[in-house]
Amino acid sequence: MSAPLQRCPWCHRLLTLIAVHGHGQCAACGNNVEPCCAGASAGDEADELQPGCADADPELFARLFAGLGGARATVTEVSLLHALSNRQGTTLDDARIVLQAALQVGKVREGALRCYRLA
Repeated sequence: MSAPLQRCPWCHRLLTLIAVHGHGQCAACGNNVEPCCAGASAGDEADELQPGCADADPELFARLFAGLGGARATVTEVSLLHALSNRQGTTLDDARIVLQAALQVGKVREGALRCYRLA
């Protein structure tokens, strides 16, 4: 005898789960239908190797600044985001996330008028 088909408690469509940040969401309506993490801790997800992390370039910003005028150059946010986006083959939004991370870990410093320098 086969198991009965499950339905989403929110939209009542046949349930197809999508895993999103440790919980299950209904593919049709996007509401959470499975508890978050299923017993995992916040550190478990952070400890997992994320796609693309293995090939992270610790000298990324040094290389970017070399192409933008050198290690002592001051560059605009637009120029830095454009160069970062091109180097990584990502969107400007993704480049902005990488820039924010670089600011937090001290790779670059923000100056006046949204201009940046290597730290």
